[in-house]
Amino acid sequence: MLSFTEQKFYYFYFLIHIPITVFVDSSVVFPQAFQLAPRLVNWHISRNNDFLLQEKPAWLWWFIVVELVFQLPFFLFITRRFVQLWKLTFYGGEESKPMQFQLWRIMAGGLRLYGLNASLTTLMCLWAIWSRGYYPATGLPMALADKAKLSMLYVPYFLIPLRLVFV
Repeated sequence: MLSFTEQKFYYFYFLIHIPITVFVDSSVVFPQAFQLAPRLVNWHISRNNDFLLQEKPAWLWWFIVVELVFQLPFFLFITRRFVQLWKLTFYGGEESKPMQFQLWRIMAGGLRLYGLNASLTTLMCLWAIWSRGYYPATGLPMALADKAKLSMLYVPYFLIPLRLVFV
């Protein structure tokens, strides 16, 4: 089981990830006319040279569809379950231990699946950055420093979910 500190961390991670999914990641799937924050996405692309969000490769499109259809509802589900677990833990007493255990088993399965899916998706993005990264504005190959900068935006979205594979 995750420690209480880790639970709080992931609770806020999932809460923060909801607007990131809705406003930024969804831009890969939806045309610009239907995007909720196209200026934010364009700013991110130009500021960080994120050629993947501009290019929208087919493999990334499918990963984002999975994120929108499965992960986004999971973010809502799991944040509620964290609150439910905390209520059982702090207010339920000894008699709530079996319910805590059962709830954690359900949560852990979902967290593992999410962790596997999200970390593999991000690993693919990191591979693309280092194998064929280019500047979106010019199409020229990206300098190592800029690949590293863009990678540093993606690495947390690899490492944080990867931890969940092992809960």
